[in-house]
Amino acid sequence: MPVTIEVLDDAEFLHSVDRDGLLRAAAMSGAQVRAVAEAQSEGVLDPLADLRPRAVVVVTGAALLSARAGALVTAVFAARIDVPVVVVPVLPGWIGPLDVVVVLGADAGDPQLSDALTRAAHRRAELVVAAPLEGPLREAAGLGRPGAVPLIDLSPRLPIDPRFVFAGQVAALAAVLTGLTAVRLTPAPPALAEIAEHLDAEAAADHLGQESFHNQAKLLALRTAGHRSVWVGDTPGAAAVAAQVAVAFFEIAGRIAAVTDEPRALAALAADGTSAGGTDSLFYDPEFDGPAVSEPLRAFWVSTADRASTLARRLVGREVDVVTEQTDTPEVDDRPWVGGGEPAVDTPTDLTAYLVTVVRAQMAAAFAALAESDL
Repeated sequence: MPVTIEVLDDAEFLHSVDRDGLLRAAAMSGAQVRAVAEAQSEGVLDPLADLRPRAVVVVTGAALLSARAGALVTAVFAARIDVPVVVVPVLPGWIGPLDVVVVLGADAGDPQLSDALTRAAHRRAELVVAAPLEGPLREAAGLGRPGAVPLIDLSPRLPIDPRFVFAGQVAALAAVLTGLTAVRLTPAPPALAEIAEHLDAEAAADHLGQESFHNQAKLLALRTAGHRSVWVGDTPGAAAVAAQVAVAFFEIAGRIAAVTDEPRALAALAADGTSAGGTDSLFYDPEFDGPAVSEPLRAFWVSTADRASTLARRLVGREVDVVTEQTDTPEVDDRPWVGGGEPAVDTPTDLTAYLVTVVRAQMAAAFAALAESDL
């Protein structure tokens, strides 16, 4: 059935079709981040405290989700921390004892992760595993046998649907970088326990019992319904989030969305004829508005609350949605945009806002999938 306010506000229907616990899985990001925070408090990362590594190398293997998590962390940390952060699918040949290697993924059977673990250990790099230590990866580490590979265990502590592990992987990488206490990092990111509280609060606000006009995830599900979507970020960090959101809508709800940069998105809107208007799916009435364009293009710009007003002003007159962690539509200055000013930049303090946006989008995609289900 189509995604409508009536369907999304039918909590009994949504509950009945959610046989696989999709909404619960989408709401587990806070728990994943809290699990990493608990590992921090237990001293798991203490071996990193006095290190001044040549580089922190994150090996993601074949997992594109892990590559996006690495891209987000690199965007918000790289310019603020005095150590290079390198995200690669396979372990580089130059790795040595002066490097920290993070094996990041959700598939213990990925041979590139096992290879990275084995070669990093052979070259005596400091090794962190933020992937399930089971199957081939556990075998590569030699756990439970004499001569096991020395490593820092940040493997996931909760069983999570692989589609929803983004926040946990971002938290693991953030924990590694903040664990390097001998390396300058400014400003410091929010504590992981604090981020977890915000993610739990977002998931609670997006509960299926909350009505659409007070539920940002349901509103986002409505906004994307009946449209071809293109997602854009106003900074490299926002672009990484936009890519994750677009993939989440595809993997969870089967909705195909594009990811691009601002000039190409604006050109696509102009070509589609919707940049100066368009049909709003929330209030569209065919009797008054006439026939709707078949799947018109809708553009979504990911940003943060601090940057939203400036972004909305820059995009005024175009049919776009600015998506941030806030719950209100940003106010727009009516003065013409003349350009100039400092470019938008990412900082570690943006981490909470970006992960809240990811949680909201995951919940929105779950609502869209359930609303289109049949009993």
